[in-house]
Amino acid sequence: MAIFDRILGKKGTEKETVEKGNKPKAIKVAKKEKTREKPVNKAKTEKPKKEVKSGKVLKKEENIAHRILSEPLVTEKSASLGQFNKYVFKVAQKADKRQIKGAIQDYYGVRVTSVNIIRIHPKKRVQGRTVGYKKGYKKAIVTLATGDTIGINESV
Repeated sequence: MAIFDRILGKKGTEKETVEKGNKPKAIKVAKKEKTREKPVNKAKTEKPKKEVKSGKVLKKEENIAHRILSEPLVTEKSASLGQFNKYVFKVAQKADKRQIKGAIQDYYGVRVTSVNIIRIHPKKRVQGRTVGYKKGYKKAIVTLATGDTIGINESV
């Protein structure tokens, strides 16, 4: 019985009441809740608040240049456009003129005057009996303000 007493949490006074013939009252075993306090780091708990205007959350596009600009196109023609302060880039298929302008201004720190976009369609290539296609892409010709340069076409 001592094992059951330890499990149920009975004490010696309750054994005496059982021996006398009195029925013991229901014994409630209190469970200890673990209250472990974690140290509070103020730097992690403070989050910057988002700007809210008329019930809408404004989403600012930050650092999107790596998604929009694929690579600069360096060819003889693009190098010759450099004298007119124009630079040529491969861009993402879904990018529009506004996004391209913002990406170039953020990444290179220059002022963009205009952006012209050209879609290069996939070209057919035949090798033996198999027919395949070269990958198409979108090309952007960016005109910079006078005095601004990027320095891409200087190696050609």
